[in-house]
Amino acid sequence: MVHKIAGWTVVVLTALLCYTSVAEAQWVLLGRKALGVINSLSSQGREKEGQGYDVATVLLEADADKVYGTAVDLVKGNPNLTINYREDAGREIEFTDGKSLVGLKVSKLEDHLSQLLISSVVTSGKPSGTSFVVEKVFQVCEKMGVSCALARE
Repeated sequence: MVHKIAGWTVVVLTALLCYTSVAEAQWVLLGRKALGVINSLSSQGREKEGQGYDVATVLLEADADKVYGTAVDLVKGNPNLTINYREDAGREIEFTDGKSLVGLKVSKLEDHLSQLLISSVVTSGKPSGTSFVVEKVFQVCEKMGVSCALARE
């Protein structure tokens, strides 16, 4: 009787272990498909009184500190941008070009996997035809040597 219970326990535990490995592999596959895919959301064309929003995010196969450092270098290297707030420990920076207030945050997901999130509030005028934040995401990707592309709906 004890041998039967022990045998079934081994069978059940083995099945659970295999199932979780398969499930984890599926998430890894989905994650790999999402690498470098820029997802964005914008109120372009629906702004009220010259105000709107612009948001973009992308998963990058790169160290979060390097991604953040690259983004900060790009902001500091642009004379048309002014840094309003910067917190290196949280990998956050806020800057403006005089028309838009932009927030950027880099999150560490794994050792060499990070998420770049950029959001913008358009405070005056109309946003350009190309999303300002998507343009900034592409700049970071290019400087990092990482391939990025807009998501296809």
